[in-house]
Amino acid sequence: MEKHIISNNIFRAICQILILFCPMSELQAQNIIPKPNNIVMGSGQFELNSQTKLYTNLKGQEKLLMDKYLQTLPFHFTTGKAKDKANVIKLLIEPLQTQNQEAYQLSVTPEEVIIKGNAGAGLFYGLQTMTQLGVSHTPSTMNIPCAIVNDEPRFVHRGYMLDVSRHFFDKNFIIKMLDILSFYKINTFHWHLVDTGGWRIQIDKYPKLTELAAYRSFSDLNDWWTDHNRFCKKDSIGAYGGFYTKQDIKEIVAYATAHHINIIPEIDMPGHSRDVLWAYPELACQDKNANNSNELCIGNEKTFRFCEDVLIEIMELFPSKYIHIGGDEANRNIWKDCSLCKKRMEEEHITKVADLQSYFTNRMEKFLAKHGRTMIGWDEILDGDISQNAVVMSWREEVDGGGEALRKGHRVIMSPTSHCYLDYYQDCPYFEPQGLLGYIPLKKVYNFEPMPTGNFDQSLVLGIQGNLWTEHVPTINNAEYKTFPRMQAIAEIGWTQPELKDYDNFRTRALSAMDYLKEKKNLHPFNLRTEIGPRMESLQPCTNLAKGKKVNYLAPYDPSFAGSKEATLTDGWLGDWNGNGDRWQGFVGNMDVVIDMETPTEIQAIGSSFLFVPTGGQYLPDSIEISISNDGKTYKTLKKISVTSDYSILFHIYTFAWAGQEKARYIRYHATKPITWGDILCDEIIIK
Repeated sequence: MEKHIISNNIFRAICQILILFCPMSELQAQNIIPKPNNIVMGSGQFELNSQTKLYTNLKGQEKLLMDKYLQTLPFHFTTGKAKDKANVIKLLIEPLQTQNQEAYQLSVTPEEVIIKGNAGAGLFYGLQTMTQLGVSHTPSTMNIPCAIVNDEPRFVHRGYMLDVSRHFFDKNFIIKMLDILSFYKINTFHWHLVDTGGWRIQIDKYPKLTELAAYRSFSDLNDWWTDHNRFCKKDSIGAYGGFYTKQDIKEIVAYATAHHINIIPEIDMPGHSRDVLWAYPELACQDKNANNSNELCIGNEKTFRFCEDVLIEIMELFPSKYIHIGGDEANRNIWKDCSLCKKRMEEEHITKVADLQSYFTNRMEKFLAKHGRTMIGWDEILDGDISQNAVVMSWREEVDGGGEALRKGHRVIMSPTSHCYLDYYQDCPYFEPQGLLGYIPLKKVYNFEPMPTGNFDQSLVLGIQGNLWTEHVPTINNAEYKTFPRMQAIAEIGWTQPELKDYDNFRTRALSAMDYLKEKKNLHPFNLRTEIGPRMESLQPCTNLAKGKKVNYLAPYDPSFAGSKEATLTDGWLGDWNGNGDRWQGFVGNMDVVIDMETPTEIQAIGSSFLFVPTGGQYLPDSIEISISNDGKTYKTLKKISVTSDYSILFHIYTFAWAGQEKARYIRYHATKPITWGDILCDEIIIK
């Protein structure tokens, strides 16, 4: 017996030595996402089977949560003891060198798996790494290679937002997603529960919200828009929609809690409220209703009573310290002619109509704070004075990538449209399901750095979040397709230190992860193996006599689509599939530019490309005129083009050009479309 104990001790020591000298390159074969901050692979493996024991020193609520989580696994453990030395997994609360509550240390030898953490969250994440390391031969057995892992997250907020208003996803799908998200150490589920597309949560005090505004006449939003955005009752013919009962919410919150995911509910206000106005029209401004307004009346005290009543029931259901009120994209012009809003402005000494929203936001912030909660809002809440306690979710690049919020001392969650909007196309749009606006491939997501440059307190950057808006995501399969693998990239950005990141290595691991999701979890992720990639024409400079020449703007470009500003149209580069970024330049209905060739130049062709994504407000011009001049005053028209747009086409890049033989110094390209919203987007004026 004594010899056996000695030999086991020697064997364990040898394993530890082998682990310490195993090269890091072996990580590539282990498929762990997010990449651990420190891992050393060893030789040998631990065999998890039906006789494997589990011991933990967890107590109280954390033990209850762990027990609930373990019940969801296919493995069935027998109860172990602290002194067990063989075929045992130990989950131990022990102080680590870091104080991070999500940190863990994982040690795997042939005899035992030991996971240590400062808190239950760390033990949970250690289990996720252990599971990703392992190879399952049957649902209830697994071989786990020997390794030592020391790991902790970079950011405290690693989030995923799902919009269930535009298209509804049932309780089972939400639970399925929570399971997958937690597997990749995502710790926040931002639940966009209400919006213009439908109200999705039971509110006892306002039953009409679900009786009258949880179902609509069409599933497809374009068809619904044609039908004047009519809501209907559940039993109406063709009714589409649904909502979560309070019991549903309680079950989902309990499941999320056991998986160490915090659910942040979003109740959008004061804009995006057509659903509310349909159910309770008295909350609209004077002479407004659900057909011509999306905004609550800020002059009406009933609005505040409604919002506070709803938030009280929301806080009863969700333990999250954060409550999201939206606050984005309100049409502030709605309030300017309302007598109640005018009266509110007079009473509160508000001089600008737009500042009514700041008044509203501040009241909501104070109300939530009184109840021990912290308000989150989209970055529009910065338009005015707001409590520094409010957290800003930064989504608009024109708001300096969160810089304004950081300069004002707000905590910020980085979620820019340029990198984190999962409803955008992730591959060549000609072969993709319908998307919104632009092109955000996996590599672009992965290369995002959420920590802005500048002099500010870096602890204010709470983390990163991927958002799935569902205007064009009608099915579960489509939601899974758009979410993965880009959410794995978000997970790695949020967890792994930037110096350890490498896209090629990540892509290899993502390929294995997609196989796992398809084969083991019955998900429908994007097929990364058949990725087409960027627009070929955008990968190398184009031949252009106008390259580097000055562009005079007779009409301004849209600052929201500035491209590379004055250099955009003659920098020698064509645009990619994405209208955002530095390649495409937008004009709100009137593109009128003159290129100065500096000297009279022989010209054989003048042309330009336009990006057409009508669902994203990126339109073709209706008319184009190409003309030339030698003095910059008198112009000769070379060609007029009338354009008819086919709105059944969801994405296309069109080129409009003149060809001939001329000599001129100045080239004018004038393209127009009478619009009040959206842009015509051009990438380059090509002269040959």
